[in-house]
Parts: sequence; structure tokens; C-alpha cells
Amino acid sequence: MSLTRLGKYLVSRDMLTSDEWAQSQTRAASNGKNIFRQLVDQGSLTTPEANAAFAYTQGWTYLALGDDLTIPPEVIEVFEDSFAREHNVLPVALEGGTLTVATRKPSDLNIEKVVRGAAEMPVNLVYSPTDELTRAVHRFYSTSAEAARKGGLAAKALASTTSVYEGIGTLPDQGEIVDTLNIIIEGALRAGASDIHLEPAEHHLSIRYSIDGRPRPEPLQPKAIAPRLASLIKTRAKMLSSELTNQDGAIRHHYNGVNYDIRVAVLPTAWGESITLRLGAEKVRKLDTIGFSTDTGEQWRRSLAQPNGILLAVGPMGSGKTSLNYSSLDHLMGQGRKIVSMEAPVEMKFSEGVSQVSINPKQGLTWEGTMETVLRSAASVLFVGEINREDVAHTAINAAMTGHLVLSTLHTNDAPGAVVRLREMGIRPSVLADSMRAVCAQRLPRLLCSCKVAATPSKEMIRDFHLTPEDLAANEWFGPSEDGCRECLGLGYKGRVPIHELMTFNKEIRDLITDDVPNRVIAAAARSNGMRTLQEDGLLKARAGITSLQEVRAHVLVD
Repeated sequence: MSLTRLGKYLVSRDMLTSDEWAQSQTRAASNGKNIFRQLVDQGSLTTPEANAAFAYTQGWTYLALGDDLTIPPEVIEVFEDSFAREHNVLPVALEGGTLTVATRKPSDLNIEKVVRGAAEMPVNLVYSPTDELTRAVHRFYSTSAEAARKGGLAAKALASTTSVYEGIGTLPDQGEIVDTLNIIIEGALRAGASDIHLEPAEHHLSIRYSIDGRPRPEPLQPKAIAPRLASLIKTRAKMLSSELTNQDGAIRHHYNGVNYDIRVAVLPTAWGESITLRLGAEKVRKLDTIGFSTDTGEQWRRSLAQPNGILLAVGPMGSGKTSLNYSSLDHLMGQGRKIVSMEAPVEMKFSEGVSQVSINPKQGLTWEGTMETVLRSAASVLFVGEINREDVAHTAINAAMTGHLVLSTLHTNDAPGAVVRLREMGIRPSVLADSMRAVCAQRLPRLLCSCKVAATPSKEMIRDFHLTPEDLAANEWFGPSEDGCRECLGLGYKGRVPIHELMTFNKEIRDLITDDVPNRVIAAAARSNGMRTLQEDGLLKARAGITSLQEVRAHVLVD
């Protein structure tokens, strides 16, 4: 690259004066920055202007790949999905028998040869930066885009049969419908989604993936295929496929050599059946990879070593409570203890070491009846999937009082709140004091991607987290990159990191519970005995650059 050529380009277009160009070169050399980065950082150029200037210095044509970019389907179909993703190239136009293709290095003869061979026609290569290319290729060649194409074909196939078949559940399975569902599920698995939401609207079927706790819209599907997708899912889940009623079930999906157990919830709505597919984790995580702060992890493991009592993971739906309990059961498996779990339904299957029972009253498997049998099976560790009713609460507490170590989940905002919730379910304070061993509240803020940038906390964050001038000076704070990168697909975050609030029950706290004191007194005692709150643990991880203050703020209550 010629700096003289770049300077002439910028000055001739009145983007910089000669003096400003000279000063920018000096600053770039002093800061050790690429000249283009320096020009953007100092506000002399926008990112698109810098990209265009870079392309000019290389003798290339620059093409911006914004979110408003549209490409005709016949152009996209020139390349196979796998080819476009592997080589990170995007066909954008076809005119006069020549295909225009965006790539990060148009002068690379090997890229030109490969692209021309795949297109089987003359090609014109233009420049687009890697990050823009990655996002655009993901958009036009993702499994979601493929699902949208399959959905369109399925709608056409169904349109040709509507004069013969009528009604929900009467149409024969079409290959395109099966392909569409498989691609939607496999796209979610590849994206690391925890849930798939199929939501019919007046004129279309909305598909959303929950990724890192946030719903991400996928391409819309034709409304015509919604009943057939619903019927196919319900058939696979062994539900009543011809009835419009709320139902729960599960399906098994085999992908890349792995069997995935997917929970299904069907809910009739004004525009059709809304369906949620809960994918869960592929396998149980080891306890030491959960993401505990060192001292919190040690306290939780000490609690697991207790011979009896109850340990609770608490928090809202989707905060990782069941995953924490599964990791804890995996940890206990190495101690030679007989473990039985009772869930409604079983969310993830252990290959060995845990006897898992799926509670199903329709089959005579109730909480009370199953617990009676379990207590006679000489199990030492029990996992009760969720304490959500009084009978389940009494079942779990009774097991803890009869010499068993019981793990379970409960919906409360914080760890001390578990005591209040169990009191409300009719558990006497003296029984609580005798049976409680630990309560761990958890949240899952998003993890900053490696492309994170330095970010000074805003006035709102300083106020909400009570940051002092010393706090601000002693730490380098980080936030998400505005444009993201290839790894995070422009989001600035990739993955999630847990924050915890662990309350253990020493003699002082047990006495307070027996005395039936207000919850704030118990919480204050827990704090004085070393309990770190969710806000404090989140702040520690924000200080370390693991997550951002904004993410912590979005997941915890601030007084």
C-alpha cells in the first residue's frame, strides 16, 4: 500500500487537508496503529469511508454489505451453501453473463480460480471486509436461509394439494416439510440456541432462536406451512396431532452422531399453534467448568459433601438452575452414592450412574407415590426437578429429613428468598432450619467476545453499582464492540457466564429461621457471614472484563 497514494486520495476528495494527513500519519506511528484504524478512531473517516479508501489503494472496487442488501434468489443459488461458507464469498449480482462476487482479497488468483470454477461463468471480484462478508454470508447461506427456501417449496407443494386434502393432520407428510423442520432444528443446534420458538402470525410463521438468553429472529416462513409443521412436530412427540389443545411432549433428533432429546410445548393461539422446542445442553458440564468464583465453588462443593439435607438452585426460568444441579449430580457420581432423580419430564439423560424417573400422573407416576418407592430403594442422593407446589415441597423436605441429600430448583429472585417461599408452601420454620444446607441463586449474563473494547461506565452504571472514583481509576472496564467480529457474528457477545449468590446455613442463620424472623434479617446475617450477592459477583466479573456492566444490570435487581 502506498501512503502517498492514500494521502492524495483523501486530500483530493476533501476528506482531509494535507496538514491533517501528515498529523494522522504521525499519530498512527506513535500509537502503533494501522493508518486506517487511526483515521477512524480520530473521527476523520467513517468505517465505510476507510474501507473504500483501503480498496482504492489496492486497486479494488469496494462494495458495502449492509443489512439492507438484497440479492436475487437466482444469484444466491449459483453457489452451494457449504461453498459460500467455506470460502467466505458472496455472489451479489449477475449481469451480461458475468457474476459479481464479494471477497476479502479480489487480487488473489487462487480465489478467482476457485470462484470461477464453482460459478461456471466469468466472475468479477469486488472487495468487502471480512466482518461484513461473514455476516452477509451467514445471512444468505445460513441454515435459516436454507430453511426459508425449503419452506417456500413446501408452501408451493401444499398449495397443489389443497383441493384434495383438507383439515389439520390429514395432509400426507411432504418431503419439503420434513426438510424444513430438520433444517430449523439443526440450524438452532449449530447456532448454540437453547430454544426454538415457532409463532404463527396473521400472514406468516415467525421463527426465533433463543441464543445466549436473547431471542434472535430468523427468516419468516409461509403461513401455509404452519399447520403442517405443527402436525409433524406433534406426531414426532407422540401428541394428539389432530387436536388444537395445549400439550407437552418430547422428540428425539439425531444430528452429527448425537441424539438430542428436545422438549416440546404446544399452545393454541389466535393465529394457530405456538410451539416451543427446548433443546437443552448436549451433555452435562463438569462442576469445575460451571463458572463459580473460587470461594463460591468451594462452598458449594462442601455443601454437596453433606450427608443429608436440601440444596437448592434458584432463579427465574432460563437461569441455568437445572444445569447446575446436573453438574452437581455428576460430581456426586464419583463418590459411590446411589442417585435417583425425579423430573417432569427428564431434561437430559445420564448414560449411567443416575436412575432417572419421569413423573407422569397419567401413567400412575405421581410425586408422592414415586417418592415412597424411591425412599425404599436405599438411594442416598435425590434430585427433585422443581419445587413448584406444596406437595412437592413437603415430599422434598421429608426426604431431606429422613437422611437423604436432596437437590432441587425453586423460583425465587435471590438466595434468602428461598426460605420465604418454602414457608409460604407450608414448611414449618423449625423443619426448614433442620433441613436446609445451601441455596445458590444464579443468573446468566452474556460473555463479552474477544473483540471487546474499553468502555467507560455510564452515569447510570456508576449510580446503580455505586462505583467510586477509585473504582473507576483502578480498573479497565470493557463493553461489546459496536461492529463485533466474525466469531460473535457482529453481536459483541458470545456465550454466557454465570453469576452466583450462595447462602449456606450456619448455626446463626438456622436459629434465625427457627425464630421466624423477617427475610431481611436472614439476608443481613448471610451477608455478614460472607455471602456475596448476585450484584457483587456480577461486578467482580465485569471488573475482570468477562462480561459488561450493562449485562449484569439486565439480570439483577438493583436497590
